[in-house]
Amino acid sequence: MERREVMVGKTRARVLTAARELLLLKDFSGFSMEAVARRADVSRLTLYYQFKSKAGLLEALYDHIARRGKMEQLADVFRHGSDPLATLHDYIRVFANFWASDRGAIRRLHGLASIDPDIGKGLQARNERRRQGVQTIVERYSRVYPALSSARKAIVIDTIQMLTSFETFDALAGSSRNMDDVVSIIQEHVHHAVGYAGKAPL
Repeated sequence: MERREVMVGKTRARVLTAARELLLLKDFSGFSMEAVARRADVSRLTLYYQFKSKAGLLEALYDHIARRGKMEQLADVFRHGSDPLATLHDYIRVFANFWASDRGAIRRLHGLASIDPDIGKGLQARNERRRQGVQTIVERYSRVYPALSSARKAIVIDTIQMLTSFETFDALAGSSRNMDDVVSIIQEHVHHAVGYAGKAPL
């Protein structure tokens, strides 16, 4: 049983590597379960057994990229202490690290999500979880710093959701701006959004 689990894990890793490589090709319009199976040297039956569908495969690939991008650090962000602005800074940096970790593959995944409703559902769910994180931090912020009205909170949450998105990060990073500079730009805009004018926490 243990040996079988090891083999299944190796097969899964090979499939995810093949899927990522196909996504990064200049012309990835031919991305399909069949193409991934051929590249990973596995049967279509094995591929469908493990991932069920193309949407399931790409969800697994997104999870794989997230692990490599150290998204597990997000859990630590909410244990930062009593300063919600510092928590927000860490939240921004965790997502920036993730977006920067595999920009090409993430860009292609987002592109596919925009034209395939099944893939889009997975991305929408991820965006909603990011929004819930933003909402939690903004609620904490409003209790520590000058209170935000309910109407203002909604605008602040929408704004930070936009600022922490991959699309914003990708546009700001362009072809030459480094990640730390992008993080600083996003943090500055977040300060404006929440109305913070003091010295930023370290």
